[in-house]
Amino acid sequence: MRASPSIFASIKSPWLWLFVGGFVLAFSGVIGRWLATSAQQSQCRFPLAFYDIKSEREWVLTQGIYRSYHDGFSEGHLTYLGTLSRFMDGQLIAPATPIHRAVWFNGEFNHNLLKITVTQHSRGLGDKSRDEDVQKYVFPHWQAGDVSVIALYLFNGRVLASGTESVARNVCIR
Repeated sequence: MRASPSIFASIKSPWLWLFVGGFVLAFSGVIGRWLATSAQQSQCRFPLAFYDIKSEREWVLTQGIYRSYHDGFSEGHLTYLGTLSRFMDGQLIAPATPIHRAVWFNGEFNHNLLKITVTQHSRGLGDKSRDEDVQKYVFPHWQAGDVSVIALYLFNGRVLASGTESVARNVCIR
């Protein structure tokens, strides 16, 4: 059985194989770089200010930015960087407390519901907050071992809203 002359020409042409190999290498490099950097960039970030009014005279203000990261197929982490301020009669009664925390989680989708199991909770550089304050104001349902269900909604194919029953809805615009 004879081989086609065009096959012989492609086998004997080193320039063709150099071109194909260069194309495959460049394409693999672009895909590899995207996979390596997409996990390191925040997928969504949203600022949030939360007032806890204890009485007419006393309140607590927590304000900062949440950032979510996609670490794998079903893993991710969420960071918070902000401050906690306590007020009495309209005056700041102590310097603002810096908060820098992160939680890592595993997720499982079921339609528009995301079931999250928190695997780790950590303190970041510069964090001076108390664990009780973080649990109450920053991550109320996000302690190691906790399981939460979050509803996800996509509006107009661009806006993602999420949240639990007892935490304000968050909106991410990509």
